[in-house]
Amino acid sequence: PPSQMADFEFAKGGSLEGYPSGPPLLDRDKVQVEGLAFLGLSLSRAHPDQPFAHPESVSRQTQFDFNAIQDRSYKYFVATNDDGWLCGGGENGDSYKLPAKDSAHCEIVRVGTFNEEWGGVSRERIREVMASIMVPHIAVTPSFVLRNGDSPPEIELKFEMECGAADAPETWPNWQLRFLHNQLFERLNIPARFCPGPHHSTFVRKAAFRSAQHMQQYFESVDAVVREWRAAGPVCLEPETDPAVSGHPAEPIGAELSEPHGVYLFKTRDELVEYFPPNFHPPYDTPEKRAIITAVLAKEWSEEALAWKDRV
Repeated sequence: PPSQMADFEFAKGGSLEGYPSGPPLLDRDKVQVEGLAFLGLSLSRAHPDQPFAHPESVSRQTQFDFNAIQDRSYKYFVATNDDGWLCGGGENGDSYKLPAKDSAHCEIVRVGTFNEEWGGVSRERIREVMASIMVPHIAVTPSFVLRNGDSPPEIELKFEMECGAADAPETWPNWQLRFLHNQLFERLNIPARFCPGPHHSTFVRKAAFRSAQHMQQYFESVDAVVREWRAAGPVCLEPETDPAVSGHPAEPIGAELSEPHGVYLFKTRDELVEYFPPNFHPPYDTPEKRAIITAVLAKEWSEEALAWKDRV
């Protein structure tokens, strides 16, 4: 019916089905600008050995070479988004993709903007919240590589909390991400708050494979890479501290070099503006700290209901 369409003589919007759309914002009616500011991890790394990597990429972690799951030779992929490979040193433009430094990251909570009138949150309030919560030393374990449900899809590396023995939550892979996520969601009750696909790092957008067989071969190859990473267990992210090595943060943000394993505040994925070091220190296997971790992880946020629910 005409009422179900957004089509006019000189404007063709198509069907109105599937709306409202967009991310699961806490209060979409109060969000004026859905920006890109977030709290999360920086996974960027310089790769001077890569001919297509951006020379100005910064190494805020030296533990993972994400080129191992990218396809820079385009053996399996036939096309990507115009910004090409987002990780593994980024793109320098020689591959005829838009030049961009490595922007690898993992969002813990999206705040949108630093403008409260737009539904975001001020940096002053973020500092207050970060000072009030427990920030553990973050160690990550890659869970799996995922072709997400977008059309065309993004390819992501997931970092999911993997529950194990109930009396030892500190042994669960990626518990720190959910531990931070829950505390931040409790305290940042702002309209623009959400977390895109907890928790992941996107390394290519608009992915197109050469064929179904090529896609199968690609995922078989990265399965082996992730298996190797997982065998190493949880890994704390360490920035490059040697000034003589390519990728060393020439202008460190806060105490990122002397007190690593913490959380960054991003204005966008390309612009890091603040760093919050850990304040909740190991060991985590004491009865007191296990009780704290268990209590924080006892619930999870439902994107469908926009409410808390018991963790299953």
